[in-house]
Amino acid sequence: MDYIKVQEPILPLLRSMEKVLSKQIGGGVRLITELQRRTPVGKGKKIRAAFFFLLAGMNHLRNDDLPRLAAAIEMLHLSSLIHDDILDNSSRRRGEKTPNHHFGNNLSVLWGDYLFINSLHMLASEQRNPTMDVLLEVSRQMIEGQILEFENNFNYQIRTGTYFAIIRKKTSAMFAGIAGLVAQLKAGSVHPVVDFYDFGRDFGMIFQISDDLLDIFSDRAGKDRFQDLREGKVTLPYILLLRHGQLPLIQNFKIARAQSLLAGCQKFKIKEQSLKIIDRYYRKCAAFLESFPPSPYRESMKHLLDFVRYREY
Repeated sequence: MDYIKVQEPILPLLRSMEKVLSKQIGGGVRLITELQRRTPVGKGKKIRAAFFFLLAGMNHLRNDDLPRLAAAIEMLHLSSLIHDDILDNSSRRRGEKTPNHHFGNNLSVLWGDYLFINSLHMLASEQRNPTMDVLLEVSRQMIEGQILEFENNFNYQIRTGTYFAIIRKKTSAMFAGIAGLVAQLKAGSVHPVVDFYDFGRDFGMIFQISDDLLDIFSDRAGKDRFQDLREGKVTLPYILLLRHGQLPLIQNFKIARAQSLLAGCQKFKIKEQSLKIIDRYYRKCAAFLESFPPSPYRESMKHLLDFVRYREY
């Protein structure tokens, strides 16, 4: 699925959002300008912004502030990535060196905090209701998810339910918040807020499980392969491998033995099992989209759902 096709109905909005994002991140401090230059702001697929714009179009939400709201959402996401890279000691993100690689952890923490506060500052005119409340709750959930993930690093007895709780908070909460916000901002919304929220949550589950598969099976993800395993993150594919008694293969993993791990995944059909779990969420998302009348926004959202489900990068 070509991601360019997803963007067709919302290209003007995406370009407006990118202008707002670039302007808001810039500052009068020389080092901030350097931090911005070393942060892949202009890279990335901006899936959260695209998700927001497409869902707004489907729900007939028209608002001049949509690009600004999307920029705040993307900035919040960017701040979480910077903090995530610090916790994981990651050196690459979106195919480029991370800020903590260039500047160290101390300055990168300040940079992540700067973006986080800036994203909330952009919403000051929204009177905190409902936009500010949604993003504050999303932020709380994401932080809880990171803490829960950290608590379970190198836990090779992790329960599947704990893994799902981590990704619901760390990743899915933002998509759920975005979808709920679209419903709250439109009087007479097509569906109740809870239906939008559930759709966003399920979409986010697909996104993260797919991302966990990319870490093993794709060399186009823009970061080092097997990064999760080296950082002690026991994601769904590894949980499924552990069910087949493959603890030594996972516990003693070295990059030189990557082929052994891949062979184990192939033998036990780990990718296929993971995709079956993804499809549970996919069917619910597809049913939600079918409840909307045909429109370019709905068709592009279907393409986005397929892109996230089948993506290789």
